[in-house]
This record gives sequence, C-alpha cells and structure tokens, in this order.
Amino acid sequence: MKLIILKINILEGLIVLERSISDNQNLPVLKNFLIKTEDNKIFFSATNLEIAVTTIVPGKIIENGATTIPFSITYNVIKNLSAERVSLELQGNKFIINTENYDAVLQNQEAKEFPIIPQIKNKNNSFEIDIDILKEGLESVIVAAQYSEIRPEISGVFINISRREGLVFVATDSFRLAKKTIDPGSFKTTIEETSAILPLKTAVEVLRIFKKEEGKINVFFEPNQIVFETAGTKLTSHLIDGKFPEYEAVIPKNISIEATLEREEFLNAIKLTSSFSGRINDVTLKATEGKKVIEVTSSSTNLGENKYKVPAKIKGEKFTAVFNWHYLLDGLKIYGKSQEIILGINSSDRPALITSPNEPTITYVVMPLKA
Repeated sequence: MKLIILKINILEGLIVLERSISDNQNLPVLKNFLIKTEDNKIFFSATNLEIAVTTIVPGKIIENGATTIPFSITYNVIKNLSAERVSLELQGNKFIINTENYDAVLQNQEAKEFPIIPQIKNKNNSFEIDIDILKEGLESVIVAAQYSEIRPEISGVFINISRREGLVFVATDSFRLAKKTIDPGSFKTTIEETSAILPLKTAVEVLRIFKKEEGKINVFFEPNQIVFETAGTKLTSHLIDGKFPEYEAVIPKNISIEATLEREEFLNAIKLTSSFSGRINDVTLKATEGKKVIEVTSSSTNLGENKYKVPAKIKGEKFTAVFNWHYLLDGLKIYGKSQEIILGINSSDRPALITSPNEPTITYVVMPLKA
C-alpha cells in the first residue's frame, strides 16, 4: 500500500476516530486504526467494540492495500509535521510515514486481525433526515441523560419514529426529562413505527463527529445496533437493551400556576443566586400573591444569602418551590431560540414544566427538591 495525503486531511480523519479508540489491554489491536483502500477511496476505521467509526479521507492511491497502525503515535506524528504533503507506505511489517524532511517507521498489525465492523443487513429499516435537524433533536434532550449502571435503560436517548406522528427524542435521569418532537414532514422513512435507546456516549459522538457536516444523514436500525451514515462518514453503535420509562406519564397535563419570564434574565438570576447555594445545589423560587415578580433566592450558613427579583406574568396562586439550579439552568439553555419561557407549577412536590411558545416541540420537566 502506498498513499499520498495532505496533512490536514489525515488529521481530520484521525480526529473523527479518536474517541472510538480503545485502551483494552487484552486486545492491543483496538489501540490501532485500520487504513484500507477500496473502490478508489481511502478509509480510516476504528472501534472500541461499542462504537465503530469509518471515514473517507481524500488522497492519492498509488498502491492499494490494508493494515492497522497505532493511533496515538500516528496522531502525534502527523499533528507535529511541518510539511503539508505526507506519504504513507506499507513495506512488509513496517509502516512508513514520509515527508520531504521527516521519516518514521511504525510497527503495524495485519488488517485481518482487526475486528469486523458489523454491517446493516436490512437497509429498508431506516430514515433520512437533514443533519442539522437530527443534531437539534439530540441537543435538545441530551442534557437530561445520565449514565446509570443501576438503570441502564435511562443511560441514553430514547428515539421513537413513526410515519404518522414523527420523530421523538426523549432523555431522563429520573430527576428531569426532556422531549423533542420532529414533524413527520421533516424526514423520509419507510418505517411505520419503531423505537430504540441510543447510548449516551453514542449520542455525544454523533454530535461531535457530524458537527461540521451538512446535508442529509441516513439512520439505519437493526434489533441490536444503529448506524448513522453520510457520504463520507459512518458510525455504528450497539443499542441499549431495555424498556424506556413511560415518559408521557411524567409530563404534567394540567398546570395550576403559570409564570411567563424573559429567558435570559431568568438564566442570569439562577447563575447569580446559585453562588450562595448549599451542598444540594438548591435555589428557591417564590411568587407572592399580587406581585409581578418571581424571587430567586439561595442561602448558605457559611456564605450568607441573596435574592434576585425576576419580572413575571403570573397566572394562579402564590407558590414556593425549591429546585436544583443545575437542572433549571439546563432546561433554560435548550430553549436557545426563545426570548420567553413559561414555568408551570402545580405544587412544591410535583414535577414542574418548562415550555416556550416559540419552541413548542420541546418539553422540559424538572422535579423540585424537598424544602
């Protein structure tokens, strides 16, 4: 194998792969990445046996071939090269990196020792969507996901797809829940209805790997795996086996108290007052009858106390509720396109609802703390 590739193209390919490299001591080949040529294209691949990533790297193929080489040393070498044009060549059991003023020889392992990356057999079980819409769906809910060994079914993003009802993303850590709905007219699919739980790490990788890509992405489902594929990159991942919680039961259907607030000012109020919060990260929201403000307060026996009055249009009676300020902040941030948000409260011990008239496809639910 002999290739000539620009340094920037090699680096971009390696950056796509970097989080799918494994440090498994029992399978040292997983510390390597696969380079192979096929159909007049150069492919870089890596896997940690949970996620597998393959990306096409532009370059000139002088001689076809395939091998695996250590990721870490290759990345460090390429990153620090001064030359822009790089020659990569396989000679026996040695892999040579060469520029006009630099030479390196790496030990390689044969391509046949690299794990086989699973392929999707049924490509009809899929949907096609604009990458930006897919990323928006994941970004809207991922804040509510959290890894859990005890409850693996909540360690990811639930995806439900229906030709009639659309695409739904949901995440919860049992203390808060985020939901995003995408209209069925925004994607193409032959699937009548299916669902899957995407691991949190995979969701993060989808957002990272496809961050700069534009256009369409295809998503393929099989019982135990999912594939995200564009013209240049493919990510394959296992799915979480389990039943996702009945999330609709958590979302309040009726609200007794509604407060409409300017989102940025409410954000600032929480950020400022949280400086005095205690070990449980608590802030208190209070509305007094007849007042047109919500008081955001926090206190600490060691630091003192503070209060921020946020103007609000309040419908309903007075209330007092205590929340984890991190969870409130996360909920406000996902409404990045909105100037106003609506805070819905029923009581100090029941789930609160954050919505926005400008982004009706997003729902955020957060549980209060015990006063």
